[in-house]
Amino acid sequence: MARIGTRRVAVSLVALSLGALVAGCGADDADATTRVTGTDDACELASTDLPAGTIGFEFANEGSTVSELYVLRENDDIVGEVENVGPGTARTLTVDLAAGEYRARCKPGQQGDGITAAFTVSGEGGTEQAAPDRTIRFDAVDFDYRDLDLDGIATGDTIRFEMANTADQPHEFEVLDPAGDAVGEVAAVAPGETGGATITFAEAGTYRYRCILVDEASGEQHDALGMAGEFEVAAS
Repeated sequence: MARIGTRRVAVSLVALSLGALVAGCGADDADATTRVTGTDDACELASTDLPAGTIGFEFANEGSTVSELYVLRENDDIVGEVENVGPGTARTLTVDLAAGEYRARCKPGQQGDGITAAFTVSGEGGTEQAAPDRTIRFDAVDFDYRDLDLDGIATGDTIRFEMANTADQPHEFEVLDPAGDAVGEVAAVAPGETGGATITFAEAGTYRYRCILVDEASGEQHDALGMAGEFEVAAS
């Protein structure tokens, strides 16, 4: 069974193996690049038709508040993200995409559903999303993850996480590897909605999960209120 804890852990945006999550400060290794301009009420891509392969999204925050950028698959799974992009600054998100339909999501203020812009990737190359070995379904209720069974995960397993939010405020489910780096997340899910993420576990050890959205009533992050825990990934 998962062991519940409330300790906060530092997170940096790194790799989601086979899901292809890569974030960096530059796009030197990208096969193609495109500019994404975020403002307080818009999210605009310089190009909406991109070639398959490694793509650098150069995110320029021209809004008045801190923002973030997500790239999402057609099924709403997050491929990659960059957070804490201040007004007047820019960061590059580099992701590996196979042909398909995707969306960029700018989130001014790092709150709410954000603003999306659709784009198409075509041609040969890129990394397809791995087919899951099994699906783990659970609920977000108040400040708890219920029916979350994380037993029996081993290295090389690809798990589809599906979270139904039956609470009265948004929740997310972020997974951190043994080094404390993010390897994937179910992005903020509104009450009454369901979100998903597909993660391949490349390394054995103790993983953590959490929700770091902020409770407006208390001003506390949800992980400090109980939405956090640990689970083990065994060597296969």
